Amino acid sequence: MTPDSSSQSGPEYSVRVIPEDLQTALARALATADAGLVAPGSAAVIDVRASARPDLGDWTTPVALRAAASAELRTRLAAHLCTELRALPEVADAVVSGPGFVNVTPTPAARARVICDIISAGARADTHSGAEQDGTTFRALVSASAREPAPGLRADGRGNDVDSGAVNALQRGHAAACRELRRAHRAGIPTTASDLATLAQPSETRMLTIVAGLPSALERSRRLGESEPLLTALLELGAVVETWLRRCPVTPTVDEDITVTHTSRLLALRAVIIVLAAGLRQLGASAPERI
Repeated sequence: MTPDSSSQSGPEYSVRVIPEDLQTALARALATADAGLVAPGSAAVIDVRASARPDLGDWTTPVALRAAASAELRTRLAAHLCTELRALPEVADAVVSGPGFVNVTPTPAARARVICDIISAGARADTHSGAEQDGTTFRALVSASAREPAPGLRADGRGNDVDSGAVNALQRGHAAACRELRRAHRAGIPTTASDLATLAQPSETRMLTIVAGLPSALERSRRLGESEPLLTALLELGAVVETWLRRCPVTPTVDEDITVTHTSRLLALRAVIIVLAAGLRQLGASAPERI
């Protein structure tokens, strides 16, 4: 879906899966459906969201419900879409649930690519290079031009500032992540010899799914001229990160060796800090490293 365009120590992760990538793949799959499956002239919106049932997949879409020529054909169209998606190297599985929802599970390498893309975008922003070129990529969220809030995101659509309590919660979460980063550095955890595809604990995969959806949330906020989509996604990320740090320690205990798991989690932590800081800037708020 998305070719590898940056280097990262450790294994190569050639593709990623974010909602925009899946929307493109699903549009192509709809175009290859048998005659009569898709409603004539159908221009269904391909909405891809993080699944409320992670056991069924990271992502879910109701596009088959909207595009099928009839209610009786919904599950058949959904099955076709799943078959097409499973043929992609970045998709581990795609299954049908309910009346025709399509649920997608990326490969571990595809999840890992998301972290690489974020860290690469953060490096470009720090050097004031690689200006924003595509509103649906991490570069749009993290770029140096995003140091000022995007138009329309400072207010909630009713002329009110973004809820200060929500912003404070995000700032505390960002500071907590930075504190864990400092601990990891003091412990001497390197960022080399990592294998991001090993990040497979449920809280880790959920965190990576929410991170992968942030560019889409930013695009929705910009399109609607209100902060709610981005703020909701950021708050969900903050809550998941808190669970992740509790269940998947980045820093080993004093009697524990540093392993590839710790180096990989450190890179994931760096990516989380980058997107939380960028999200706060998009909302017109600061991203303190200490509170």
